[in-house]
Amino acid sequence: MVYVPATGKDKPVEEEVITEENVFDRPDETMGFFPGQVLKDTYVFTFLLIACAILSYAAPAPLTEPADTATVDYVPRPEWFFFFYEQMLMFFPGYALVAFGAVVVPTIFIVLLFAVPWLDRSPQHYSAISRPFATIIGILVVVIVVLNMLMAVSRIMNFPTA
Repeated sequence: MVYVPATGKDKPVEEEVITEENVFDRPDETMGFFPGQVLKDTYVFTFLLIACAILSYAAPAPLTEPADTATVDYVPRPEWFFFFYEQMLMFFPGYALVAFGAVVVPTIFIVLLFAVPWLDRSPQHYSAISRPFATIIGILVVVIVVLNMLMAVSRIMNFPTA
């Protein structure tokens, strides 16, 4: 028992001993990151690495025939995660506007997304009506994503399959 006069109490105050049973009783108490959490993360990462190695050996990636440079009926298509980029370049035809559509427009879009927390400084975060700026930005993002997906799907359906 330890006597602590700064508490204003006349009787001695008991020190709390932290055990495994009461460690989560007070949320301000922390647990050490090293070595416990580091070891757990190492075990999981090692298991995932071994699982990936076994899967890559058991089911290897299929290889197709080498690319034929003499063919003229092949239509190159980007991967799915570059469809939005290709669709945006379609809005800026011509050699002069490619840099604008490839660099300037995505940069403006990303900067605006990063700036949303500073542009919408409203203390009320209850409904979409009380936050018109964030609502408009959210609706624009959803509309752009949906329109790009629809345009990408329509281009895929209209491409000839070689």
